[in-house]
Order: sequence, then C-alpha cells, then structure tokens
Amino acid sequence: MRTRNLISLFFFSDIVLLCSLMTFVSYLHYDLTHAIIDPIKNLLLLFCFGWFVATLIFIEDVRNLKLGLSIVFRAQLKKMVVFVSIVAVGIITAKLNDFSRSVFFGTLGLFILSKFAISTWFYYYFSIRDQTNERPTIIIGNTKIGRELFRYYSKYSFIGLKPIGILDNSTPGNATNKIIGLITDFEEIYEREQFLEVIIALPLSEMDHIKAIIGNCERNGVKSHIVPNYFGSIDRVFKINILGSIPMLDLRSLPLDGYTNRFWKRAFDILVSLALITLLLPFMALVAIAIKLESRGPVFYKPTRLGLDMKPFVLYKFRTMYHSDDPLAGNVSTAKNDTRVTPLGKLLRKCNIDELPQLLNVILNQMSLVGPRPHRVNLNHSLKQKMNTYMVRHWVKPGITGWAQVNGWRGPTDSRLQYMARTLHDVWYIEHWSFWLDMYILLLTFCSRKALRNAF
Repeated sequence: MRTRNLISLFFFSDIVLLCSLMTFVSYLHYDLTHAIIDPIKNLLLLFCFGWFVATLIFIEDVRNLKLGLSIVFRAQLKKMVVFVSIVAVGIITAKLNDFSRSVFFGTLGLFILSKFAISTWFYYYFSIRDQTNERPTIIIGNTKIGRELFRYYSKYSFIGLKPIGILDNSTPGNATNKIIGLITDFEEIYEREQFLEVIIALPLSEMDHIKAIIGNCERNGVKSHIVPNYFGSIDRVFKINILGSIPMLDLRSLPLDGYTNRFWKRAFDILVSLALITLLLPFMALVAIAIKLESRGPVFYKPTRLGLDMKPFVLYKFRTMYHSDDPLAGNVSTAKNDTRVTPLGKLLRKCNIDELPQLLNVILNQMSLVGPRPHRVNLNHSLKQKMNTYMVRHWVKPGITGWAQVNGWRGPTDSRLQYMARTLHDVWYIEHWSFWLDMYILLLTFCSRKALRNAF
C-alpha cells in the first residue's frame, strides 16, 4: 500500500477513534439518550479540526514506524502538542464553556493513550514482520557512507535489510572484518551468499564501475540501490530535493528552512515576547527614567543592523553610554573599562538589561529570542572578508541571545580566535537548530557563568 494511502487510512481511523471515544465518555457522564448533546458536538468538531491541522503540519511518514520506538513517540508527541494547542485556542476563542470538563479531559486522555498504544503496536508489528522477511544485502564500497550504511542496517535490522558485508577493491592492509570480498568477485560472492539486495555507495567518479555493478545485479535478479556519495567533496550539511524528475543538492540544508519549524519558532517568539513585555513593562519604565535622570540624551540607542537575508533594521537597546554627537561613535566596539559607558550603563550591560527593548524587534519580526547576535554593519563587511562562512549567520533572524554568547564568545572580535569561535558557534547553531536547543540556550542565558563572560 502506498504511503499516501496509509496516511489517509491512519487519519480517518483517528477521526473514527475520536468520535467513538467521545461518545463513550459522554455516555458514561450523561446517559445513552443525551450522550451527544450540542455542546459535545461542537467540542467533537473542534477535536476533529485540531487533529486535521496537526496531521497537515506533521504529515505522518509511515516509515517512522520502522526507525525506532523513540522516533515514533517523538513524532506523536509533536502532533499531540499541536493538537492540544489548537483545541485550547479554539475553546478560548469560541468560548466553548458549556460542556463537561470530564468529557473533555476524559476524551483527550483516552485519545492520547490510544494513539501511543496503537503506534507501539504498529511498531512491533512491522518489526516482527520484517525480521521474518529480512533480505540479505551487500554494501558496495568501503567508503564513509558505505560503513555508515552497514552500521545503520545492522542496528535496525527490522527495516527488512540484513547486511552481509561490504565489497571493496581495497588492499588487504586496509581491509576490515566487514569486507567479505572484492567488487570484481561479485559473481562468485553472489553464488556463495545468494544476496537479494545491493546498495552501491561508491564515489560518483567511479560511474563506469557503478554501471557494471548494476548490470551484474540485474543479470542475477538482484535489486540495486545507489546512494550518492558526496562526502568526499562536500563538508556541509546538505539535502537532496527532487524538482520534477531532476535531483538537486541543497548545500547547508537547515532545519529552519522548513515551514513547520519556522512557524513554531515564530509562535514561541511572539508568545514569550508579549508575556515578557507585559510582565516587565513597569521595570523597563523605571530603567528608562533612571537613564534619563543620569545623563542627557535619548533613552534608547537605535543603531542599524543587518537581519535575515542582510535586510537592514533598527535595533532597540537601552542607552548605556554618554550621549555623543559624533556620527562615527557607534562604529567603535565597546572595550573593557570603556570610559564612554555610564555607571548605570555598566550595571545594565552586566545584567543584559540593556537588551530588553529588543523584545520589540522580536514582535516586529526583525529578530528572534535565540539566534546569532547582530553585529555592526561595518564589522559585517570586515569579517566577511576574513571568513567565508561568516555571512551564513544571516540565513536566520538574529537573536537577543545565542549559542556563541552562552558559550562565552560575546564581547569584542579583535582577535582571530574570537571572531572565528563566535562564527563557528553561530553556524553550528543554524545547522543544528531545534526547539529544545532554543530552550537550552535560554536556560543557559540565565544560569551559565559563561554567558556573563565579557559582559562589559
């Protein structure tokens, strides 16, 4: 059965399950004749709509059922979080408060437990089914990706492929116990092992050998698969997309390229920023008054910075320096014991309070709570000449705090070590972004001593 058909089958089965559970819980709470009253009907419609949207956002790939129980549970957990969030927002927005809380929580709890139980059953069903139908498989090529494939299929044998070994034309000195023969001995090894699948993991430069191997496979009725081996020449995270019938390699494929990840990061930014502004507004007003009383000049410092895709924006900070009429004053980095910093400014910078107005930049979609820190425009022009990867930082929105900052790489970028370490940390964050990584960085921002290093 095709994956698309299985997804549709699972979705409609879930809707039937939801309806059945709500009817059952309503019957227990009310009685048989009044089990599905109007408020319950509205709640049921909201539940079905919420699950429909959650399914659209996280299109369930049934192959997850073969990749490990933890992966299955993580996928279900993401869908459940979306589902519960939509239902909660729907109840508040539509003011659905005339239904029984017992029906709501009873149906919700049973549905969540049922989904995890069903996923577990399917996982073990596929595991047992495929373990009894394992197809002996040969990996062609003792390359990095070939060895990785061997380890992967050995670990997840229930996927249905059982790796026998690797064929490679390496010399005996380079051979390992995984190598069971030479590629040139394909026919002889086939007669001995009777394998049914071949995965070719050779460099694309060996296309002549690849064509010969495919011919040998088809002549013996063996299914062949090719894994493009780009690891020898590309040292970046990449993704292969299919445009019509044309494969295209996307270099530096990023988690935040996906709409779903961007949606959740943006939703989190808005909710947290609004909550913090509401909570801290009286405190921020007191800080503004203190700045105004301490020295002449505006309350806010508003430099121009480059954001996502190098688009300029006005960044908001509490002013921490004495006001200067020199237009070039903002182009000089702050140094330790800088005489331009006011006494109050030292305290604000030490505690990161001067960054609080950037919550407005987050609301305006110019920044994120977590991301690479925005640098001065002239510093950007300077550093991009020194590091090829520096401008990769602008593939995501800049942040109020970031991975480099919580690891102690904030402050000046005078030395090669400083700007390289900061850039490498920022690029690593961009390539490995996850919601939980953002949570971890926010936690370190308040709890880690490294985050306060070079705070002057």
